[in-house]
Amino acid sequence: MAKKVMTHRMIEAFRATIMHGGISAGADAMEISQPSMSRLLADFQNVVGFPLFMKVGRTMKPTDEALAIMMKVQQSFVGLEDITRFSDQLRKQKMGRLSICAIPSIGHSVMPEIIEHLHAKYPDVIISLTVASYAEVARNVRNRQADIGFTADTLSMGGLETVATFTGDCVCIGSAKYLSPDIGSVGPEDLLDKPFIGFTGTFEKRLDAWLTTEGKQLDSMVEASLAHSVSELVLRGMGISVVDPLSGVHHRRRGGITLPLHPPLRYTVYAAAMSDTRLSEPARDLVQCMRAAIENAEIHSISE
Repeated sequence: MAKKVMTHRMIEAFRATIMHGGISAGADAMEISQPSMSRLLADFQNVVGFPLFMKVGRTMKPTDEALAIMMKVQQSFVGLEDITRFSDQLRKQKMGRLSICAIPSIGHSVMPEIIEHLHAKYPDVIISLTVASYAEVARNVRNRQADIGFTADTLSMGGLETVATFTGDCVCIGSAKYLSPDIGSVGPEDLLDKPFIGFTGTFEKRLDAWLTTEGKQLDSMVEASLAHSVSELVLRGMGISVVDPLSGVHHRRRGGITLPLHPPLRYTVYAAAMSDTRLSEPARDLVQCMRAAIENAEIHSISE
């Protein structure tokens, strides 16, 4: 009679018996009958040529030789588990990956909510978000580290293409200390008699141009570079400010007050990708979600 050859099933049965403390528990873990488990163990013992278990009272204990084999088996199974995890990652990547890069006013306001929606709709797609400056957004998209980028200015770097634009109205943000919902809207003159939280960066230039058109000029005693920080300062009662519509929604949800500006100050979001890139379905859905977010940034005078 030919000697049996070692099989992976025998090794699996041997490992399960030791890990689960007995033949019965090991059989349950492998979802096979106890007689089948006993046959596999007997075949494995026949292959190795020495006893693997000895009876101690009512239990079966592994021999020293069995424990030595178990150490080698564990090394093998750890390798298999690594391969399984790696295979799962490859499978998910095959299902899709969406890399997003956005400036802070977009990345810190509506993007988490949009990603939550996309993850629920495309659970097998790996989604990553990088919040960066305008220049870094351009570089990430240009270097293909991001599939799509969102900024408040056109990305003119070679190879980049604007795939969508979304326009809304900036808002005045405040708290009950300095901003009353009853006034309906805020004009340049209303910004002059209250402490104003200014911006450092490109948005400041846009606001200055709007004020200059109306013959006004602000003197900010406190400034911040991010809309999220400006909102926090406003909520702490340090004054009022003007932010983009998406940051306005975020401010309102945190308990602040937002009012429209008169005359309006327009704010445009640009979505950019490489000109030779065909946007995936999740990326196209992302663009539609951003469009809806701008359109739904309605003005409310009290916190939501």
